[in-house]
Amino acid sequence: MTQQPNSTSVATKPASKNSSVVKYLLSFICMIGLTAAAFYIVANGVVANDMIFPMLSVLAVLQVLLQLFIFMHLDQKGSKIYSIFLFLGIFIAVYSAAGMVLMD
Repeated sequence: MTQQPNSTSVATKPASKNSSVVKYLLSFICMIGLTAAAFYIVANGVVANDMIFPMLSVLAVLQVLLQLFIFMHLDQKGSKIYSIFLFLGIFIAVYSAAGMVLMD
C-alpha cells in the first residue's frame, strides 16, 4: 500500500509562486513608473519650481515604501523590530531635512 502525495499541496505551490512573481513584476513596473514620473517632472517643468522638491519627495517616499514592503518583506511576520527602527530612522531623516529647509 503506497501513499499518494497530497494533490492540494502540490496544486497550491505553483499558484503561490505565480502570484509572487506577478506581485514582484507589478511592483517593479510601479517603481519604473515612479522613476519616470520624477524624471518627467524635472525634465519638462510641469510643476512650478518651488513644488519640484515636494513632488519628488512624495514620489521618493512612495518608492522607498514599495521597495521595503515588497522586496525586503517588511510586511511579513517577525520583522516588527526592524520596521520600528526603520521608521524611526525615516522620521529622524524627514525631521532633520524639514528643519534644514525651514531654517533657510
